[in-house]
Amino acid sequence: MLDICMTLLFFAVGAILGSFGCCQVWRIRNGDKSKRSHCLHCKYRLKWYDNVPILSWLLLGGKCRKCHKKIGYAEILSEFFGGVVFALSYWLWPGGLSFVGDVSVFALMKFGLYSLLLTIFVILFVYDAKWKEMPTSVLWGACGVGVAYCFADFLERATVGGGVVAGDFIELLGAIGVLPGFYFLMYRVSDEKWVGGGDWILCLPIALVLGNIWLALFALFGSNLLGSFVMVPLASAKKKKKMKIPFGPFLIVAFLLVFWAQDWIMEFVGL
Repeated sequence: MLDICMTLLFFAVGAILGSFGCCQVWRIRNGDKSKRSHCLHCKYRLKWYDNVPILSWLLLGGKCRKCHKKIGYAEILSEFFGGVVFALSYWLWPGGLSFVGDVSVFALMKFGLYSLLLTIFVILFVYDAKWKEMPTSVLWGACGVGVAYCFADFLERATVGGGVVAGDFIELLGAIGVLPGFYFLMYRVSDEKWVGGGDWILCLPIALVLGNIWLALFALFGSNLLGSFVMVPLASAKKKKKMKIPFGPFLIVAFLLVFWAQDWIMEFVGL
């Protein structure tokens, strides 16, 4: 019963953060500095009951309450999948996730930073999928969260995890070299023709959170595999030999899969 309640709670929190992240996409794109959410068409200021994740969209039929113009599907998809991702995070958190008993303050700090990073990733996912670019300020914000997560992880290892050894730093440097290092090299060599300038920056927080060269390699392989499965058939259907690919979403999905499966991956590679 507790697991069911926690799953529903995590889904609700994830839906709220997904809604918030998607809202920020339009604010950033339009340079909107207003403090209240409003309709992009008629500027109607949304009431609290217009902002209930998933339910409001469904009850309104995906339309503005006042002008009845379509809101779009990005909002409800961000809310639904935000909820799904957070619910899965509860079940698949490496080593298990518990908020009762003797819980490390660093473990709580890591989950809080992880939640913040996922909210930022919602912004980057939607932005890149829609316009095939990512705002630099948001990317560097994600890097800041990644540094904080990495710092909390090392503090946890130093205090309750048996200590930090030189190999931990080597693994972290290896992860940085494999992911952001590789994409930065491709970006520079190809003059942004193979990968975008934002992709290697997005890889920085991913590498900092994964913190292991093997996990970084799996994320690298997974993102390219996902990209191939999705974009090659799409390009063939549209009969385009050259097609600009929004690679950020594939990096984010690959990161989540590797992060959740890291215990199995490390067991698989014998570490």
